[in-house]
Amino acid sequence: ALGTVCCSRLSDRRPMARPSDSIVAVTPKMRLANGLGKTTASVTEFLEHLVGEPVDALDRHHVTTPAPVPNLLGVEGGHRLIARSTVLRGRTSGQAFLYAESLLVPSRLPAGFCEHLRTSSDPIGRILSRYGIEFTRSPLPDSERQHATVLAGFPTPNQHLLARTYQISINREPAMVISEWFLPTLARFLGTC
Repeated sequence: ALGTVCCSRLSDRRPMARPSDSIVAVTPKMRLANGLGKTTASVTEFLEHLVGEPVDALDRHHVTTPAPVPNLLGVEGGHRLIARSTVLRGRTSGQAFLYAESLLVPSRLPAGFCEHLRTSSDPIGRILSRYGIEFTRSPLPDSERQHATVLAGFPTPNQHLLARTYQISINREPAMVISEWFLPTLARFLGTC
């Protein structure tokens, strides 16, 4: 029959080609890292586009804390900072997609920004957008994550697709350091090969 292959003799078989060294399995983690690396959008906008629903910052904790020495924000030791932890959840699904810890310099943010952050369920990215704040994001090495994570009382996820730490600068001054753990619930939105 047309389209049917019959191998009646083993000697007719050709050896299978070896897999190429240049072919790499693409994992959800790689897709996520690639997407985040290419976007100029905020993480909030990126997540909302990826999961197809608005996300809100829930399970929020805010603490005023003195800046440690050394720090990644370029402020003097003892300078007043806000430490925040939150979970970004889908507004409709209630699914947790991201756990984040942030360290912010209130004196480098517009008036009202920190109050909005404290009293609303808006993620940082949405607030930056609402205030029309232009920012740059600079990745920090994994070794710096321990200096960025100041909320030791709040657990970080044991399991995640991707973790990263970066600095947000506004008007060329460091204003925030954010550590993020993208949770396994995102894997279904990242497709398969």
